[in-house]
Amino acid sequence: MITPTALTERLLFTTVRIETTLRNCSTGVGTGFFFTMTIDDTKSFPLIVTNRHVVQEATNGSFQLHEAQPGVSQPKPSGRFFTIEIDNFESQWISHPNPGVDLCAMPFQPLRARAEEAGKTIFNVSFDEGLVLSGEQLEKLTAVEDILLVGYPIGLWDKKNNLPLIRRGITASHPAIGFLGKPQFVIDAACFPGSSGSPVVLANMGSYYTKDGSLVVGTRFGLLGILHAGPQWTAKGDIEIKPIPTAALPVAKTPLMIHLGYVIKAREILTLAEYITQQARKRGQLGGS
Repeated sequence: MITPTALTERLLFTTVRIETTLRNCSTGVGTGFFFTMTIDDTKSFPLIVTNRHVVQEATNGSFQLHEAQPGVSQPKPSGRFFTIEIDNFESQWISHPNPGVDLCAMPFQPLRARAEEAGKTIFNVSFDEGLVLSGEQLEKLTAVEDILLVGYPIGLWDKKNNLPLIRRGITASHPAIGFLGKPQFVIDAACFPGSSGSPVVLANMGSYYTKDGSLVVGTRFGLLGILHAGPQWTAKGDIEIKPIPTAALPVAKTPLMIHLGYVIKAREILTLAEYITQQARKRGQLGGS
């Protein structure tokens, strides 16, 4: 297994494949990613974030996690992985306080505890609030920016190495503007079933252009948001906005892919993380007031 050093290599370890069994006995696949909220100088609160529709009606779910290599000073993946299965899966997730935002998250620490009980240490790479672009930073972007999308389209993944797929696209609407008046923007990328919950990152490797056309030598990287839905063209020619499905099944009414996806802005991930930490503090799980 590689030691993830480059940004794109580290992205391979930011996500986790979510497999679900639903109440109607069907199965689904979605994408989750690791996000750590800083509480103070000594405490942080790690989460797994995904779309709410990924886990709705799920009676059981599972994650396949990387095992860290033991006995090394710097954490690195060992090339081994293991599965954690969870009953009453939907109930383990905490939804965004705004029901109109298709986000939820699960505290990651209980999974770490279960792994440690089995004598294993989890290796993962986590996003954090420092990677979420501020409103001022978003306004400095142009309408067309390079993005990367990490996940499991139509359930595809590197099963042998427990790794997702990374795909490239561009922003199709300006990330600073709320598309249709909602906290979302649009990307031009192939958004297939299984991609629900995929993190969308700004990824300028080596150089990028500013608004005035100046070339900047350097790398620009940040978490822009999370894929949740996209327009579908029905057989009748109607356009419908639908959540990205979790079931990797052909859909007769969508013979043509629109090649667009709707992305919830990353600031809503911060809102969800702050809401969860507030609830945990009230229950005395984080200490302090």
